This record gives sequence, structure tokens and C-alpha cells, in this order.
Amino acid sequence: MNSTRAASDLAETMSPPALKAPGPLPYAKLELLARALASVERVDDGMLTFSYIDRDDFRMAGAEESYSEGIIDHLRSVEGTKVAALARELLDGDGARKKVSLRSTDGAIDVSVIARAGGGGGHRRAAGFSTELSHDELLAFLREQLAAQL
Repeated sequence: MNSTRAASDLAETMSPPALKAPGPLPYAKLELLARALASVERVDDGMLTFSYIDRDDFRMAGAEESYSEGIIDHLRSVEGTKVAALARELLDGDGARKKVSLRSTDGAIDVSVIARAGGGGGHRRAAGFSTELSHDELLAFLREQLAAQL
């Protein structure tokens, strides 16, 4: 195998799933990803990488709710991240309710413990919950939960 082909194969295996779409990527999905990446917050020396997308982000991007799939993988791939969290406002309500997706990058932090504390569930490396906490309250909750496992 030549080196160009090897590099191409390696890049393919390392690309976040959202970029491996089997066909054209809807522009609205790309716009929603851009909005999520623009709101990234890294706290606790980068151990927590957090982003939030609200109803306006979906509206401005012209995005469907399903277009948020895969965004968490971009957050998880940031160097130094132990836990990636994506909060998104649910489109079928008044905007107060949010779905929070959690990913542990190396399994050292059990995100299912965090999710259960928030009333949800999942597995050690992938979990989630729904909440009505404000942005600041949610970020404080996640930081507290992360600190409890260090």
C-alpha cells in the first residue's frame, strides 16, 4: 500500500461520523454544527468540553432536530477532553426542556453516573438525560459531577 493511500485510510478512520455521511451533507446540518462549535466552552483545564444549541440555532440554520446527531463526536475529539457534553433545546416544547448528551473520551469518567444524577441513564462512555436547568445551572451541575469522579 502506498503512503498516500495509507494516509487517506487513516484520515477516514479518524474522521468524526458526522463527516462520513453516505451522500451529500445538507447545508443546514453544517450550519448547525458551525453554531454548536461557535458556542463551545472548555472548563476545568479542558477536561469538560461543553456546547449548547438552542431553538434559535435550529431555526437560523434551517435544521431539523436530527441534524444535531454527530455534533457530540466533534466535542469528544478535542484534545484534553475527559467528558464532552452537548445540550440542545427540544423543539417540541417551550424551550425550557433540554436533552443533554454525554461522552467519556477514555472511560476514566463514568458518564452514566452523571446522567443518572440528572435523571437519565446510559453506559460508562455514552449517556444522557433531559433537564430544565438553565445554561449556568447545567454547567455547574456537570462540573460538580465531573469533580466527584476525579
